Amino acid sequence: MARPVADRSPAPPPAVRAAALFVLGALVLSLLLMAAAMALYPGGTWLDRASPGHDFLRNFFCDLTADRALNGQTNPGASFAKAGMVLLSAGTLPFWFLVTRLFSERARLGLAVRGLGLASALAAIAVPLAPSQRYGLLHAGLIFVAGVPGLFAGGLATFGLVTTNHGSRTPARLAGLTAGLAALDGALYAAHVASGVEITSALLPALQKLAALALVAWMAGTATLAGFRD
Repeated sequence: MARPVADRSPAPPPAVRAAALFVLGALVLSLLLMAAAMALYPGGTWLDRASPGHDFLRNFFCDLTADRALNGQTNPGASFAKAGMVLLSAGTLPFWFLVTRLFSERARLGLAVRGLGLASALAAIAVPLAPSQRYGLLHAGLIFVAGVPGLFAGGLATFGLVTTNHGSRTPARLAGLTAGLAALDGALYAAHVASGVEITSALLPALQKLAALALVAWMAGTATLAGFRD
């Protein structure tokens, strides 16, 4: 009597696994570099330039990339921060391809997500290379050039994940959380830029950090699910 064959999905192709490993590796290295930059940051926030060291919820990521900290001292961790942010942005290049594998039956939706996501990722790589203290409006412009297509890509990806049964609701929840936090932070940042005044609230940097943490979790979860789930 023949044994029943277990119903298993085909293993992801080697190229997909390589892409997933790249995403996970970029995340790990980026987090290590950013941690080093935070540890080396001399001090100062937009709300209190005399504050010591790095404040996770009051400093922006771009504060870490400036050669001179907000307290006026030389920032020895600027190169670490730039490298970490470039690596994170580079990790989103294959990420947008991986996330669309989770709703692969929606070909047109996947094409839109990949196109918008790649445009966002390429622009995001330039953001840490133009710190706000030195480049001002150029820095803000790059954020919008990267952020707008990224928000559309995230929103469309959330729709694709919510409306597709791929065995787990976690990617859809993380996608929705990331898109929601990023949209709120983006709207507040746009209002701040339009006002022409310096930062007066800790809400903006705090939302930036929460959105970034949600993105990291979404990227890690997607890479694991799309690249290693048989």
